[in-house]
Amino acid sequence: MALALLVAAVLACSSSGNETEKANKLVDDGNSAVQDAKKSITEAEDLKQKMLHTDVSQLQEARATAKDAIAAYEKAETKCKEAAAKYDEASRLKLSDKFKEYLSLKVKEYNKRAEMVAMAKGVPQALIDSESREGWINKANDVNAKVDKLRGEADDIATQADKLQKDNPDIFK
Repeated sequence: MALALLVAAVLACSSSGNETEKANKLVDDGNSAVQDAKKSITEAEDLKQKMLHTDVSQLQEARATAKDAIAAYEKAETKCKEAAAKYDEASRLKLSDKFKEYLSLKVKEYNKRAEMVAMAKGVPQALIDSESREGWINKANDVNAKVDKLRGEADDIATQADKLQKDNPDIFK
């Protein structure tokens, strides 16, 4: 996805001169933030799985792992917001309307993904805050349902951006 965005940015709006070069640099920065976010999400998910598979008798160890997972989610959230900001800055430059629309969709997508990652912190936080197994499970299930909803919304926006790219092959090569 990031590679497609990079290619689109490089090839879009050849008539825009310096604005396109500026946009390409911003998109490169945004793509880099996306890659960093993906790494942090993977790390957070791995830590969450470790937390979930820690024996109940080792609750303190599970809670320590939960804190590490939260930190990784926070790093991912920051990177998603950074990507959205870079795409937003690029969308304000002198570019074709379709390319601006595409970048605006990417802004919405990564803001939604930042929201999703922020919500995902709720599962390890629930373990830290829990006083009973049942309370933790109820909270975790609630958080997971909200994360799934946000993921679906972000994926829908990404699909719109991909369709825009596919429907405008003259702008996105």
